[in-house]
Amino acid sequence: MGTLRTIKKIVSSTTKYVDDLDKTIHGKDYLEQGHDFERHVISLFNEQYFTLVHWTSDISRKHEGIQAESDKAPDLRMRYNPTREEFYVECKFRSGLTTEGKLKWVSSEYSLNKYRRFAETLPFFVVVGLGGDYQKPKQMFCIPLKDAKWQEFYPSIFIKYERRPPNKPFFWRNGVLS
Repeated sequence: MGTLRTIKKIVSSTTKYVDDLDKTIHGKDYLEQGHDFERHVISLFNEQYFTLVHWTSDISRKHEGIQAESDKAPDLRMRYNPTREEFYVECKFRSGLTTEGKLKWVSSEYSLNKYRRFAETLPFFVVVGLGGDYQKPKQMFCIPLKDAKWQEFYPSIFIKYERRPPNKPFFWRNGVLS
């Protein structure tokens, strides 16, 4: 399928953006949805090749006024066992695109800058599930943070990083997660 046809398909199938910070899906709040999507992403890492080094708990959101420094970290810190290379993964599930047809993956410039600081120490990847269910997204993208320069993307940008099929196991080669 040609890139332009794929882009048109994405835009037409996901015309309404639902901000998962304000809405609930299947009766779960955004924190539960996020953790379910993180669990799905973790399940795609073969334990023979990858180790989960750290999984951010987001416990601070449950206790108003108390901020754990570890909750500021990306969702996952992973290790590729054969080479001992470590990298970060930030997981985002979006039910659709914005009304302008963009994929909004981060809510603020502050968050984007925070992630950039982490990327100074280790490779950093943004895994976005799009459409379907947070446990079984219709599409999934694995975008290197160095290419995630904005809070939202046009399909012509993020389509380059589509994982087909979306539930295939992750692969690591030469410092790139796919």
